[in-house]
Amino acid sequence: MSTAELPGFEAWLEGLLGPGHGRRPAAVNGDRIVLSKVPPGLPGSVLDAVDRIPALALPAALHLLAPPGIGGVRAWRAAADRALEDALQAGEITDAGLAAIRVGIDSVEALLASCCWTDDGSPGWAPGPAERAALAEASARLAPGRDSLFTRYYGEFEGRPVEAHCPGAPVARRIFDAARGFLEARAPGAASACPGAGTTVP
Repeated sequence: MSTAELPGFEAWLEGLLGPGHGRRPAAVNGDRIVLSKVPPGLPGSVLDAVDRIPALALPAALHLLAPPGIGGVRAWRAAADRALEDALQAGEITDAGLAAIRVGIDSVEALLASCCWTDDGSPGWAPGPAERAALAEASARLAPGRDSLFTRYYGEFEGRPVEAHCPGAPVARRIFDAARGFLEARAPGAASACPGAGTTVP
């Protein structure tokens, strides 16, 4: 679909974003207009690449890949990178697939770090109750919808809301939820840690 099918829409959008914004209507119906700036087919190719690396969505598999001597988000990232490299070496993904997935992993890592503010990278670190609540809230906000972290609202054109949904959102949520499970289960004795902020378990 092109903006030519929506008279006046391109001018409206350029008024918001300026010329050369690179966005196109990906879906138009009576309720809303959804924009995209990625080529058609790219979201499906990224999902396919992630499907070839099941460890990214399995906390138990991530535990096996995590190096000793570190904990928290650093340990998860090391495990995720190992899963990517193993898949690349096995020919299960291409260099392009690795690069696309790594962008999503970078975003998930930043979100995890914002939720795990006491993470010191030590092997026994575990998220405290407030951090677990933050992780749960972030997971909920990765779901599709107006309040999603991956949804941008531009305004209304002729009575229809104009939104953009990151095509990598389903991938990011799968990776994030596995990372959350990894962090919450990794440290022995984490369930009995003192309430409050995150705790390093001896």
